[in-house]
Order: sequence, then C-alpha cells, then structure tokens
Amino acid sequence: MIFPPWNEEHAALRKTVREFALTRLAPHREEWDKARRWPAREVFKEMAELGLLGIRFPERYGGLGLDWWYTAAYVEELCQARNGGVIMSTLVQTDMATPVVAELGTHEQCEEFLEPVISGDYIAALGITEPGCGSDVAGIRTTAVKDGSDFVINGAKTFITNANIADFIVLAVRTGDEGHFGISLVLFPTRTKGFTVGRKLDKLGTHSIDSSEIHFDSCRIPQRYLLGQENAAFIH
Repeated sequence: MIFPPWNEEHAALRKTVREFALTRLAPHREEWDKARRWPAREVFKEMAELGLLGIRFPERYGGLGLDWWYTAAYVEELCQARNGGVIMSTLVQTDMATPVVAELGTHEQCEEFLEPVISGDYIAALGITEPGCGSDVAGIRTTAVKDGSDFVINGAKTFITNANIADFIVLAVRTGDEGHFGISLVLFPTRTKGFTVGRKLDKLGTHSIDSSEIHFDSCRIPQRYLLGQENAAFIH
C-alpha cells in the first residue's frame, strides 16, 4: 500500500483548494486583517459551491462522504490563504465544530444544523473555553438545568471564534456532577433569547476574525438539542 494513499481524486481536490486559497483568500489577507473582519458568509457560500464544507460528511446531508486523506489535502492547501484568522474561522466551520454533529447527531439534528452548514447557509462555532477555565475542560461552569422539556442555560464562554457571525454553537455545558463526567454537548441556536456576544478580544494576530466573549442568561433550548449522551461530552 502506498502511504499516504494519494490518488488522482485527492490531487484534484488539492488543486481546487489551492486555487481557491490563492485567488480568493490570499489577495485579501492584509485588507481583512486591517478591517478586523472578513466576509465569512460570502466566502462560505462560495466554498459550499465547490463542495469544500462537507468533505467527510454524509452525502445524504449534502456532503461528499470522502476519507480523511481528502481532509489532509484540504487543510494543507487552505494554508495558501496566508491568513491565520481566515484559516482558523474556516476550520472551525469544517473540522472543529461540525464533525461531532455528523458523528453524534440524530437525523433531525443533522437536517437542522449540519445540512445548512454544508450548503453554506449556517455558520458554526464551538463553545468550550470559559473565563475561569481554558484547557481545563473539566472545570466548566456554564450550566444547563432541565426545566420541563427544556434546558435552561446560564454562564459564559470566552475566546470563541465565529461568535459574532455564528448561527449556532456546539456548546459544552455542565449537566451533572463536578469533573469530567458531568459535561454534555448541546446545539445552541444563537437567536435564543438571553444570548449575547460580549467584547471582541484583541490578539497579537488572527485579526480578521472575531474571538469574543459570549454570555447566557436563562437561555432556553429544547432538550432535543442534546448532542450525544448526557454527561458524556468529555468522552465524545
């Protein structure tokens, strides 16, 4: 077996991503950094038309259903954009926030959240880091308490990429005891009442994207937005 097992199809995708990154993204790297923003929604629609927002995701939701080596080629060539912020925002959309939805989501959840990501109509964010705990995921304090058929969410996150533009957040919340095994994942629509985006944080680099604080004040979402098993987020 040749390793990596590159073939002509991998090369074709690599060429598509390289040309897109060099012609559509790289020429604007300084402009977008100076503006402290980039046209993510517009660019994601263009990427969706090229099939780049669902490389490994199931075809039934609009993905390509391809293997990890296609993703390796995609990520490698995306770096031709020469803009760390744009690359990070894009990888949150394609490979950080959404794979867990594809792997754990019910058919209804995938139709509601994953399908519009693949089509470029939704932007996703990942909500894990908090003001009091960064890499210490077991210390998460944002809570989701059951009330009838809903979860009521209170707390805060920080350094959240895509916070200002996201349609939903794959959100880590505490639903059980302290420590690793009391954390769940939920799909959180950002239109939910009580959700606010706080200050945009200044950084040494990646200026084109927002890294922001977000806050949850008695936000209600239906329990059907639980992603995977309750209290199993650390394992997921």
